[in-house]
Amino acid sequence: MDPAEDLLKPVHCVSHTLQKTARVVAGLYAGELRSCGLSRGQFPILQQLEALGGGVPLSVLARRLYMDRTTLTRNLTPLERAGLVVREVDPDDARIRRVTITAAGRARLVEGREAWRRAQSQTLERIGVDAWRLLEDELRHVRKALS
Repeated sequence: MDPAEDLLKPVHCVSHTLQKTARVVAGLYAGELRSCGLSRGQFPILQQLEALGGGVPLSVLARRLYMDRTTLTRNLTPLERAGLVVREVDPDDARIRRVTITAAGRARLVEGREAWRRAQSQTLERIGVDAWRLLEDELRHVRKALS
């Protein structure tokens, strides 16, 4: 019998194992980010907007975040209502929507980074720095192999 045959049983499902792990990790980060009024989905959006500068096309932002546009739009709406981002129509092409982080968004991002650092420190403390470095490399390999 092929040694990998055992891995074809549902109990070894790659997708489900990764989802369960992601939920546990996400819960830890969500708890810390909640303290500054951000969700774990909103924090990386603000991070990317600050890194990319002003007026980022929605499609570019979605690609950078590995998100589909509808999920991104759903996450942008509360950020926009809170005055943390602004969405505008591109002056040269009305089909394109551009997103910009506001001064209030930058201020919230400072708070968010502190919360993120707490979550990151707790996570690394629990799993170990060396274990994370190995896992991070393996996950990057998996993502590349499956893309």
